[in-house]
Amino acid sequence: MKIVAIGDVHGCVLQLGNILLDDTITGDELIFLGDLFDRSPFPNGDKTVLEIVQTAQDFPEEFGFKKITVLRGNHEDALIRAIEEGPESDIYDIWEYNGGDPDFYALGDTYIDWLKTLPVYAVRGDYLFVHAGVRPDVPLGEQEEQDMLWIRSEFHDAEDHGLPYTVVHGHTPVDEIEIANKRINLDTGSFFSGNLSHMEFEV
Repeated sequence: MKIVAIGDVHGCVLQLGNILLDDTITGDELIFLGDLFDRSPFPNGDKTVLEIVQTAQDFPEEFGFKKITVLRGNHEDALIRAIEEGPESDIYDIWEYNGGDPDFYALGDTYIDWLKTLPVYAVRGDYLFVHAGVRPDVPLGEQEEQDMLWIRSEFHDAEDHGLPYTVVHGHTPVDEIEIANKRINLDTGSFFSGNLSHMEFEV
């Protein structure tokens, strides 16, 4: 089974299109690692990326895949909570501070039901796909969702996270795809580097 995973998109419409329209990038499943929006360098990039991803998920065969899975990232989590708690809430301030676009927020009700359906992680063979990472030495079934969406140094700095998987993640930008001990980071800072990374896995 061939899986293709894509790192944090952050509204990078052009880069996403280049991947989806490349007929050499195909497989059984395409997995997005979360953070589809916020900080987009393109006008209406957040909205356009969501429309593209939702269409691709509904018609995966047209993009060369049997299935498309979209994971929730911390930006999806923050937007969901900001919509539920309102624009006067602390989480709205956090979301906007982290690149949230108030014009996009106004469209939030259009997407919130779909965003709530997004899983936090996916296990495929020996790989665990997740947005931010995992709490080291905590069994998968006992992981906190907020850790899997937001964790950074505790995961990155651990010599061994203790789970029986190679963790494929994004969330923390690196200059190039980072392959470390039992983890692979696909977030290459698309919104400022112009580099939206993807990687193929055989499971």
